[in-house]
Formats: sequence, C-alpha cells, structure tokens
Amino acid sequence: MTPVAFGMGIVLLIATFDDDSGGSVEPTAGSLRIGRGGVPAEYAPMILKASADCDQGLPPSILAAQLKQESNFNPRAESPGVGAQGIAQFMPDTWPTWAVDGNGNGTKSVWEPADAIAGQGKFMCSLLKKGKAHPQYNGSPVELALAGYNAGWGRVDQYRGVPDEEFADGQTYNYVNIIMATARQFTAPASSEEVDLPAGYTLPADTPREVRIAVSWALQQKGGWYHLGGDCTKAHGGSPAHWCDCSSLMQQAYRAAGINIPRVTYDQVNFGDRVSIDKPKPGDLVFNPGSDGSDARPGHVGMYIGDGKLIEAPRTGVRTRIVSYSSWRNSTSAITRITEVRRVVKW
Repeated sequence: MTPVAFGMGIVLLIATFDDDSGGSVEPTAGSLRIGRGGVPAEYAPMILKASADCDQGLPPSILAAQLKQESNFNPRAESPGVGAQGIAQFMPDTWPTWAVDGNGNGTKSVWEPADAIAGQGKFMCSLLKKGKAHPQYNGSPVELALAGYNAGWGRVDQYRGVPDEEFADGQTYNYVNIIMATARQFTAPASSEEVDLPAGYTLPADTPREVRIAVSWALQQKGGWYHLGGDCTKAHGGSPAHWCDCSSLMQQAYRAAGINIPRVTYDQVNFGDRVSIDKPKPGDLVFNPGSDGSDARPGHVGMYIGDGKLIEAPRTGVRTRIVSYSSWRNSTSAITRITEVRRVVKW
C-alpha cells in the first residue's frame, strides 16, 4: 500500500468488452474499458469525471489502474500497520488536503468512492503538473506522478525521476510498472465503437459516440431493481440507495459519456432540443406524466434505444427493462402517453 494517496475538457469514450483479449493499446485521455477484465461499471462515471476535471490530460485508465493496485476497487479497504483507507488508500493526514465532496451529499468521506476517487484525481492532477515541469527527470510525466503518489514527490526529486529498484526494495519502481501495464489493459482502442447491445441489435452507423456510450451504459443496468431517489451507481448491487430511478438512469448514462444532465425529470425535460415524438433517435429522452406528474411537469422518463424500443427504470418492485416505443407513443392512458422527446446530442 502507498504511504500517501492520493480535467481536461474532452469527449470521453467507454468501450465495453466481454472478452479478455489483450493488445498493446497505450493509455489515452479519452478511453476506458469496462466489463470483464476492465473497470467495474459502477465506478466508471466517477473515474471519467475525475479524469475530465483535470486540465493536465490525466488518462482515466491510469486512475482505474491505480485503484486496482491500491484496493482492488474495494471501498472499505484498510492497510494494517500503514493506515491507508478506502478505495484510493488515502492516509488520514493526507486526506484533508485532497478531500472532495464528489457525490454532493455535504460530506467528504474517504470511505465514499465518489469522494475518494475525486480526491485521487485532484491529487494526481497536481502531481502530473509537477511531472510535466521536470522533463529532464527519468520517466514520463504520468510515471513521475505515480512515483510521487507512492513515495512522495521528495523521493522523485531525490532520484531525479522514478526511484530505481534500490529504493524500498523496488516498491515504487514496481508500483509504477504494474500500473502502467494495467492501464493498457483498462484502455479501450480509441477507434472502438463497440457497445454491449442485445443480440441482433445495432445502432445506426452515424450514431454519435456519446450516444453509443449512453445507450450501452443504460443497457448494462437492465434487470436492476428500482428505488426512488437511488443514484444508479450500482444498479445490480445490494444497496437500494445505489439502484436506479427513472431519471438517475438517464443522468448516469450520459455522465458515463462525459455529459452532465440534470438529476430530475422536471429539469431533464428542459434539457437538450425538443424533437418530434414520431422521429426519435437513439439516446433521446422520452417523457410521460407518470403517476406523479403532468403534461407540463412529466414525472417519468425513458431512453429511446432505436429499433422501436426504449429502456426505463419503471417503478418500485419492477426491474429496469426494455419496452416498445409504441406502448408509450400509442397509449390511451394519461399516465403513460408521451409528453415530450428531447435530444441530448445533436446528430
């Protein structure tokens, strides 16, 4: 464990893979592999946001590989004898410097992944900036940042780069090499358009990348239970607080694509561009009054995924599911008829 623990305005790509094929893909600032052999889906939006919040070009795959090395993505991890805590393994005396309220709940807790990952990104961004300021040092700026994360920047200055294998029995040297290798595993090919879609289902060739990501992410939540007020960060987990409601499913799907949309239906219905209910495209948000809304203030939202289908987190006791668009478009019920369709990404 590390004795201390621990942007960029880009369109972020998530590619989802179900195989464990390798490759010599280098870490980049805009790609992240999710699924078997990749990053747990519930942490992907947090990692991507931490990367995007850094103006130094901090690759999300580096942050993901660090979390793998530090805690194996365990938010309750503790380091006996050293004292490092949480998914990003902050030391208690280091955490206050880099603490962030990543989930906006009014607290800054090292035990909350959204907070810890945001703090990790903030710390790594600072270290990366230092690394770029020392081109004469041995190692790339990212490698220097990783070394500073593990051993402290003082050691980086002392060794004028990544400490060699003589320092601490090679702990920092090996730490950097392991994370760089793991980051390549977590990096999706920059040209990839793969998404995890139902068998026989495809998206139009001109579908924007952000829409592909949002649709793919939403479909990964299929089968998760509904919870009103759930933040949709772990739809298949055991905590109702992290299950999805209709609007958090939409918010997290687009957050995974690097786009922030409002949290609730009343605000989401005013986001993006209004389009004809007879001409939806994949990724469009589709609203109806629901049981707690009206035509003017719709209370329910789903996402059109193409092929005459939409995905929704319906209500308590019902799992996130795919239903036909026509069941909403042609409904005679005041609760389920379509009120409006909004396009988040123009295409």
